[in-house]
Amino acid sequence: MSDGKDLRRRLKELLDEESGSTWLDARSCYDYFYDGALDFVDRTGCLRSVQTISTVATVSEYNLNPDFLRLYLRNSGGDYFLKYNDTSNTTFLTWKNYEDIYYQSSVTSGQPTRFSIIDAALTDRATGTATSTNASVGGESTLTAAAGNFANVAAGDTVNNTTDGSTGIVLSKTSSTVLVTALFGGTGNDWAAGDAYVIQPGARFKLVLDPVPSTSAHTVSVPYIQRPDPVYSDYGIYRFINSAVLVKYAFWMFKYRDKEPNFGDAMYKFWEAEVSKKAGSINAGQRPDSFIVNMKRRR
Repeated sequence: MSDGKDLRRRLKELLDEESGSTWLDARSCYDYFYDGALDFVDRTGCLRSVQTISTVATVSEYNLNPDFLRLYLRNSGGDYFLKYNDTSNTTFLTWKNYEDIYYQSSVTSGQPTRFSIIDAALTDRATGTATSTNASVGGESTLTAAAGNFANVAAGDTVNNTTDGSTGIVLSKTSSTVLVTALFGGTGNDWAAGDAYVIQPGARFKLVLDPVPSTSAHTVSVPYIQRPDPVYSDYGIYRFINSAVLVKYAFWMFKYRDKEPNFGDAMYKFWEAEVSKKAGSINAGQRPDSFIVNMKRRR
């Protein structure tokens, strides 16, 4: 496993960049690593979690966690499914296109039998001013806003320090008034008391149940693939063992930016091989279309 500093070192060596080169700017390196991490996790399904949702009578839509990337569990028929517990019995909900649910649903409520996933509306921007000074350490700077409210902010959201002109990304949330961020392109790239901030929460998803639940406090279990927390600092680390493979993805992106696609495509083949290998090892035996052959030597 490699931290952000080591990933940048490996990339610099692979690209054979001279010491002091500004072509490999930190922000672009981290952006490409993060793009690669999202693709790697999406295709391998290596980061998984379960969200538990409690139903509310007559409410059909429920916010999914900000790190929800996609569903992954399928039944023998190949359909995504969720667990539904009515406090006495457990049943399974199967996925349907939202268009089908919207067209076929009735006004009658009851116990849900199917579900869909839709985009949620963007939440309002968080604005305010920092109330303490925190220098950047290893590329990370803490934003403290005693009068702020970061309840709707999550790792991966965009943050701007409009006072020093920097922009960056939220790395983690300590509390509803404290965030760890990484800033780039400003005069200080850190937070001083009185600095103004603007934070734009990113895309989120919603769970839609059908029919609309008629009873509160039933439990829906949503197993999902997690979006990885971004690494935009020296000491941040992606929580999957194969993180060094992200260097190959970034190499590919830089070579396209450098108008040398042939070099980039060659490295992309290595990237594809690593992803396919990891995906196969994680998902072996879990695909609904997989089968086992018993090989015995005939005598």
